[in-house]
Amino acid sequence: MSHGDQAQGPLRADQQALVAQAVPLAERLCDQFLRRTRARYVADDLRSAALQALHEAALGYDPGRGVPFPVYAWRRIDGALSDTLRQESKHWRAAREDGYDAAEAVDDASDPLADSDAETTAHVDEMGDQVAAAAVLGLVGRALAATGEEGERLRATYDRAIRAVEDALARLTEEERRVLLLHHVEERTWQAIGDALGCSESTAKRRGTAARKRFAAALRAEREHAQGGASAPERAGLSGATSG
Repeated sequence: MSHGDQAQGPLRADQQALVAQAVPLAERLCDQFLRRTRARYVADDLRSAALQALHEAALGYDPGRGVPFPVYAWRRIDGALSDTLRQESKHWRAAREDGYDAAEAVDDASDPLADSDAETTAHVDEMGDQVAAAAVLGLVGRALAATGEEGERLRATYDRAIRAVEDALARLTEEERRVLLLHHVEERTWQAIGDALGCSESTAKRRGTAARKRFAAALRAEREHAQGGASAPERAGLSGATSG
């Protein structure tokens, strides 16, 4: 039974005492796990999973079996941390793949022999923005597509990213939004996207590359607007945006 499958319920006084005793253990395990895996980007999720596992361990603990509670709890906390990172890594791994695809499609228009330092920096920043934008789209797309409790958790975790993507998409044309959502949210192939748009696979891919470039610029603009306190355009909702 995984750490999320066991029944939840209020703790008795003796169980609360066990939890209080083992909280430092849970915190140490989290810190060790984060140092070992370098998964700082999910630190809050890991700590929540550790505390949930500790709660469940107290509910299920039977002192009559002769196993000290810290040992009993350690096994469950360690398993919960591994499960959480494994689940999260699935989404990050897929998002990185979107970034790799974008990197292959990025058009490097720089000329190291002719460009000034400022121009070279601008080119590098633009390419980096495109790769990062693809990863953000991929992560948000998978968070939106996830179902059940996992989907609710991911959407809550990446709420800020989802809102940033919606704001940036609002700056694009309807077709640009559709291409990006078909690819990154619905995870359709470029051939399928070409069929949906009434064009060839290569044309769909070119349109996707152009849309992603515009989206990257819009995402940067949204960040600059947020830093400057300016208002953003009306958001383009993501739910059901590609239907029809």
